[in-house]
Amino acid sequence: NEGFGCEKISIEKLKHFVSKDALNIEGLGKKVVEKFWDLKFIKFPDDIFKLNFKQISDLDGWGPQSVENLKNSINKSKKLKLDKFIYSLGIRHIGQENAKLISEFLKDYSNFIKLKDENKIKELFNIDGIGETQINSIKNYFLNNTNIKILNELGKVLIIKNFEVQQKNGRLKGKTFLVTGKLNGISRAEVKSLIEENSGKTISSVSKKLNFLIVGEKPTKKKVDYAKQLKIKVIDQAELLKMLNKSS
Repeated sequence: NEGFGCEKISIEKLKHFVSKDALNIEGLGKKVVEKFWDLKFIKFPDDIFKLNFKQISDLDGWGPQSVENLKNSINKSKKLKLDKFIYSLGIRHIGQENAKLISEFLKDYSNFIKLKDENKIKELFNIDGIGETQINSIKNYFLNNTNIKILNELGKVLIIKNFEVQQKNGRLKGKTFLVTGKLNGISRAEVKSLIEENSGKTISSVSKKLNFLIVGEKPTKKKVDYAKQLKIKVIDQAELLKMLNKSS
């Protein structure tokens, strides 16, 4: 929680902030984060949204297309759900599931910011699954002035959507999914969210528990073959969207 006072921890916090399960900024991989840090392009998470793309285009290995892709990915990342935002901050002991529990309780960003007030933090004891360890960690996070400054800056640039209760009887209820290969115009993290929002579940490997293997470009052949062997239904992106009643 005092991470931005230490160079190594700062860099790791930035890597976490842009990672797939957080803001999911493609083009800002670990090596790029380290390079941009060394060049003093970024120091805090909010600096990512102030990047000078002309400076980046002057760097070796950055062509017009890669710069444009990064710009688009950063712009796309500005809109995210409250639980993703809380998780992205890298607060100690607050993983994805804890971030969801806190988001469901707080509902919106304005209530999260109110945790600066110690009396508001105490209300988190009402959340089943959140204990003293997590609450003390959040308290310490808000006691750090650098963290408060970062939160205020991020609040100006990000569109943080209110927490939405997932459907209990959605279209994909009781169904399990796994993605292999690259999908078109949608990240794996977004696919996971879509499936979960519709009462489905994603799992990490091909097994008899899997109902659908979603295949994109350059899938892992071993996974596809094993799924067929187990008689698991193999579908593409369009078929998934059809199941969700969405057009591609």
